[in-house]
Amino acid sequence: MAGGLFSDGTKSSVIDCAAFFDSGIPGLVAGLLQMGVLVAIGTTRDRGAVSITITSDGAFDREYFRDSSTAEDYLRGADEALRAMGLGQSVNGDPPIQKPTRRRQKLT
Repeated sequence: MAGGLFSDGTKSSVIDCAAFFDSGIPGLVAGLLQMGVLVAIGTTRDRGAVSITITSDGAFDREYFRDSSTAEDYLRGADEALRAMGLGQSVNGDPPIQKPTRRRQKLT
């Protein structure tokens, strides 16, 4: 088996992560974080693509990107979709009020 157990023998190009983030991505991610969602960013095992996972209330969406412009489009679309679901700033600019899902009990 040429190339080993997890490879088909071809080499893929490695993404330049610094160049990937030298774009509008940090600002778009910050906007999503401000909504209260989890944004996880990583690379594939071969480092040929960046993965972006957005999680809210247990539901998640993950996509893979080789260039920052496509990732920016994805993040803008996620922002619009999450706002349509009621996340984000209210009309008057106040952050939404969220109630805790469970209460902590003080140990005595």
